[in-house]
Amino acid sequence: MDQCNHCQQELIGIDNRGERLTGCLSCNLWSAPGEKLFELCAEDLVALHELRRAEASKRMPQVHRSSS
Repeated sequence: MDQCNHCQQELIGIDNRGERLTGCLSCNLWSAPGEKLFELCAEDLVALHELRRAEASKRMPQVHRSSS
């Protein structure tokens, strides 16, 4: 996958209200194919970070402790 030209993080694809965007979560720079770069509004960026954290926590293995 491509990397951000600013911070070298991996670019991700998102659906923003029906529009497919590619961009950098760290730099908050996004674009649709053939369009100029823009920033998501603060509320959308916070929601996207929360969604990514929730997805990551689902992938983490659960630690089960035995009762003594």
